[in-house]
Amino acid sequence: MRGPGLNPQGSLARRGFTMVELMVAAGLAAVLMVALFRLLDTALDMWTRGEDQRLIVERGAATAELLAEDLRSLHSGAQGDLLVDWVNFDVDQDGRVDRVWPRLRLVRSVSMADVVRLSARGVDPALVAQAAELGVDVETLIPEDQRPTPAIQSGLMEVAWAVVPVGTDALSRGQGLLMRGEALLAPGSVGKFFKSDFFSSSGRPKVGALEEVSAGLLWLGLQFATQTSIIWDGWNLGSGLEHSCASWDAWKRSSDDPLSPDWEAHPWNMAGAGMPALSGSPLLPRRVRVELEFERPADLRRRPTLLEPLEKQTASFEVSDGAGLPYKKGRHILIDGEWMEVQNLRGDRVSVKRAARGTAAMPHEIGARVHFGETVIVEVPVAMHSDDWNLGRPASSDRLGGGR
Repeated sequence: MRGPGLNPQGSLARRGFTMVELMVAAGLAAVLMVALFRLLDTALDMWTRGEDQRLIVERGAATAELLAEDLRSLHSGAQGDLLVDWVNFDVDQDGRVDRVWPRLRLVRSVSMADVVRLSARGVDPALVAQAAELGVDVETLIPEDQRPTPAIQSGLMEVAWAVVPVGTDALSRGQGLLMRGEALLAPGSVGKFFKSDFFSSSGRPKVGALEEVSAGLLWLGLQFATQTSIIWDGWNLGSGLEHSCASWDAWKRSSDDPLSPDWEAHPWNMAGAGMPALSGSPLLPRRVRVELEFERPADLRRRPTLLEPLEKQTASFEVSDGAGLPYKKGRHILIDGEWMEVQNLRGDRVSVKRAARGTAAMPHEIGARVHFGETVIVEVPVAMHSDDWNLGRPASSDRLGGGR
């Protein structure tokens, strides 16, 4: 007789996995885990990119709306003004223009919220907090002889916008710091922002005069529709009557005036064609197009770089990571101080149109970083108190210098 321990069938039934089977099972589990982690990583990367893009667009939209609000409220009376010009910056001090940025000075109407905000500046923060708790106006807590007395009689406010380079290192010298300042304007006053010495010869505002709005700015584009600009099929800068212009001088200052836009500094400072004569009030554009493009500091080190030197006439080149470039035709990239318009992208080779956005073609070295960001565009109609701009066209048409 055979004992139970000698039953071969029972022995086989109780036997576990062999080493080979365990290794195969472990390998399959590892493959499944790797695939799962890759899927999760891809999903998280897509979510992160989408969230980053959303945050950049939101920041750009908020900034564009702040600038648009200033432009919507332009004052067209005798004390109004709008002065926009472009300034060259030699960021790395090598004698070559690296960036060209616009600066704006304007006079706008104020709202009660503007008056309260500007009047509260310089007030003890403790009083502001106390007024918020009590639900009262902060001025009621300030002794009458110590209350600020803003110049609100005119109902006007002056505003200045400017962009200055962030830094001189290779990573940040392409970016700009967007700044804004505002101040109530007394009746008959010129305003501190419109003084000839407000901006230094290097294009920078007085220290502490403007406040930071946002860093990481790659591009601030401005276009103004004159009385003859045709823009329903798109905005086009140029010197013709049908074109828009990039600078503006509401009072048509003489060329020897230090505030007059210097067209020799940049071609975009040339006045628009066919501007009407002054009639005791400032000339204002019918419509303004604002284009803002931001790049997050966290994205700087992930941007592709040039794998070959780039001469002035070269229109195609290879980068370290073509997948990291904007692939849509018409998008713009920035290398050193030159903007280029993307024409085609195949793998790591990109074809471009050189010298875009008012920049000049220049040579670039191997390793130069390629910058780009997310763009926000807003078009702002400017309220006018007369219909002088509509002369010479049918009353039913809103195509000449108006909306699309």
